[in-house]
Amino acid sequence: MVKLYILVVFFLGRHKQVFAGLLLGSSILAGAAYATALHSPSKKTDEQAQQRLEDWKALVEQSISLSDEDKLRQVNAFFNSNILYGEDRDVWGQADYWASPQETLIQGAGDCEDFALAKYFTLRLLGITEKNLRLVYTTVSSAKQAHMILGFWPDLAAEPLLLDNLNPAILPISQRLDLHMQFAFGDTHLYRFEQNNLQAVGKTELLPHWTALLAKLENEGLLLANGNVTSLLPLLQSSARHIPDPAS
Repeated sequence: MVKLYILVVFFLGRHKQVFAGLLLGSSILAGAAYATALHSPSKKTDEQAQQRLEDWKALVEQSISLSDEDKLRQVNAFFNSNILYGEDRDVWGQADYWASPQETLIQGAGDCEDFALAKYFTLRLLGITEKNLRLVYTTVSSAKQAHMILGFWPDLAAEPLLLDNLNPAILPISQRLDLHMQFAFGDTHLYRFEQNNLQAVGKTELLPHWTALLAKLENEGLLLANGNVTSLLPLLQSSARHIPDPAS
């Protein structure tokens, strides 16, 4: 882990302290709605989990022909309204765990990373290309705490729009003065911010959580080996009665 961190520091320079938080599992800023007693059957029933998965399938089916802007709105609203905020220790019993969209929906809760990841892969399912989407690591100005969001670039020269579990509005980066952008990543590369543009600085192989998540998604049937996002069908064929075990 130490050698990995040193290599990342070499790529990211002045962002090393912020990046260390993501790489080594710092506390991520909490949202307004918290999930409590997540291991209680009254909070996580098989029926509720299955319904969230079915609603996710319906979201994809009903949104596939929408404009990109409408896809963003539908997906952002779906996860912000259906998933409660919960720290990884409470949801998964681990200090830092990146859940797949299926896991987040079954649990009905996740932290800001899980919100951003679920939105990212759902929008990829809806046909928005990898080059338009980046997972963005930020710090919240008032709290000086780490926070992950999703960024959408309509084109390479355009100002990105930000999808966030803390703020229901999808706003351009210039209107999110409460956030300091640190770095971003997509399927294969890490990027630093050059105003609204991104400059590649390394490979996502430096992110062990990301590498593990992609392998898990492929095993679940959401991702092919070449990185193409595929159908929801394999996910929805499995019963929500079998809650994924992050330790496995």
